[in-house]
Amino acid sequence: MTFQNRLSAFVTLGQFLNAQLRSETAEFTDVLTRANHENAWFTHDNMRYALQGVVSDLEETNLGKWLVHYDFPVIANAVKQSGLLRHAVPRNDAVAKPKTVAVIMAGNLPLVGFRDFLAVLISGHKLLCKLSSKDSILQRYLAEKLIEIEPEFANYICFEQHVIKGFDAVIATGGNHAVEHFQTYFSKYPHIIRGHRNSVAILDGTENTDDLEGLFEDMFRYFGLGCRNVTKLFVPDDYDIQMLVDIGVRAENFPPLRDTLQYHHVYQNNYQYQTVVSALCARQTIDAGVFLLVENSALTPPISVVHYERYSDLSDVRKQLELQKNHIQCIVSKNDIAFGNAQKPGLLDYADGVDTMSFLLDL
Repeated sequence: MTFQNRLSAFVTLGQFLNAQLRSETAEFTDVLTRANHENAWFTHDNMRYALQGVVSDLEETNLGKWLVHYDFPVIANAVKQSGLLRHAVPRNDAVAKPKTVAVIMAGNLPLVGFRDFLAVLISGHKLLCKLSSKDSILQRYLAEKLIEIEPEFANYICFEQHVIKGFDAVIATGGNHAVEHFQTYFSKYPHIIRGHRNSVAILDGTENTDDLEGLFEDMFRYFGLGCRNVTKLFVPDDYDIQMLVDIGVRAENFPPLRDTLQYHHVYQNNYQYQTVVSALCARQTIDAGVFLLVENSALTPPISVVHYERYSDLSDVRKQLELQKNHIQCIVSKNDIAFGNAQKPGLLDYADGVDTMSFLLDL
């Protein structure tokens, strides 16, 4: 299968998904319903949001901007002429020897492993995929549609439910306990191993309403379960914390996301539990209506809780974050990722800053 075939198939997959998001056929609605039954955290709204991100990734222009950064050994002349990769230098049309790459996916967010799926297959390697039991339906659905579009992908995609074996390299994502196992088990293979990280936001007190509404999205899209969710805020010593309370209390702001938090029974169980814990422990807690604010230096709070820390010198914050960089996925501020964009990474915004495509092309 040529690079052009692979690229065209993914572009077509993106167009198909975009059409489904617009019209929602009975088949598509059934897929979302079954995925929600598989994982109660996967609301229809959050799954549509994740799928819209996939659609954006698979737009011709975005794929071209991504792939043109590599000395790609599989760029075909026809693709170059189509305008996708205008600046690329044509090379051979297949990797010298396709390898089998085992991809162990997490299940904390809908389709959280899709970019590994995309990178392995676009690079010309074969995918041996171990899905999370919490996110199997959506990823299988996309794989099935991709094979319908380009049947030869059936020879490149394999899902394994049990012990994975017969692979040449590994990309594994999981919690920190799983990472310890991965590092031992896969040490002799070329690998990318990702554990849990958190994201932070730095406020300076000049944020407007749009910034704060964007921050709410950064904190609570996917209920705050992702590595790119902001779980810790740095605010100036004289910061009016009521501004943060308002974004949670005022229902007229971002009602769809706020309603998701307010009416999701699993999230609410966590929120109410943390409220009781705070009262029993006499912990200084600010109730923002659908989440709790706790002054704490830790990066990882419980679900429904956001930590904040006051600062007097911004340079001290930057030094602190530099020391913790291996635990931080991204930083949101007026000088870093813009408010409201933490969950909108580009294809070059690799998890943990590790370039997956370079890793695959070097195998």
